[in-house]
Amino acid sequence: MPDLTFKLELHCHTVYSQDGLIPLDSLARVAQRIGLNAIAITDHDTMEGAQEFQRWVKAQGLDLQVIPGEEKTLSDGTHFIGIFLKEPIVSGDLASAITEIEGQGGLCLAPHPFRRKDGVLRNGMEPLPLLQKHGVAFEIYNAKSSAADNQKARQLLESLCPFAGSDAHYESDLGESLNEIQWLGDLRTSVERMLRKQAPCRLLGRAQQTAEGERAYAPLYYRMRPLVRVPKPLLPLAKQFYRWYRNRARGVGPKLLVEVYSRS
Repeated sequence: MPDLTFKLELHCHTVYSQDGLIPLDSLARVAQRIGLNAIAITDHDTMEGAQEFQRWVKAQGLDLQVIPGEEKTLSDGTHFIGIFLKEPIVSGDLASAITEIEGQGGLCLAPHPFRRKDGVLRNGMEPLPLLQKHGVAFEIYNAKSSAADNQKARQLLESLCPFAGSDAHYESDLGESLNEIQWLGDLRTSVERMLRKQAPCRLLGRAQQTAEGERAYAPLYYRMRPLVRVPKPLLPLAKQFYRWYRNRARGVGPKLLVEVYSRS
């Protein structure tokens, strides 16, 4: 197999996502600790974090390439990702979003396609012909998704255009999945050829138990929330405390990963 030394993260959120808690400076430190060469910032419904992180990394002179992207919430509640974007995605329906992303010269990704809450294939395979026609890549391993959803994605979509994502919202999530790809001279070409199945790759992910559910954040709090709510003025402090706790409990840095897909 050709040398696959370029490490890529295609699904990551920052503090600019409504549910992300990774500050930009901390994201850069953890990405370098993991050994990432490039990272796609795919905040929910905004490109502000991606654009700011790209400027910040350049100003710091860091050896880390940033792919500007966005995870768009469509009008039906499903999620869809565009990367190598120049502007935020405006369209609310799938077909128009694809056209808009392609019009910017971007690439289309379908994250966690079978997740019940927000996957584009959550209600069946009807959108698949449209997605295939446009060469949309499918996240066949999502570190936040349940083992069952990931298994279904691998079984049904692995033969199409696969990728993997950490779906990181905290520093401890980063590195729970990696795409190892071949460097082909520039970032856009290298990523596109990997997503189009025109170049070798290895997709790595954290090993999951068969019955393992979706990654949960502050599960005890959400069970108690109907009875006890954190006062609104204290919410920012509570979030930062939980960020500290989660990162300390789960560890920040390289993870023990297994191969979930490879192509030579």
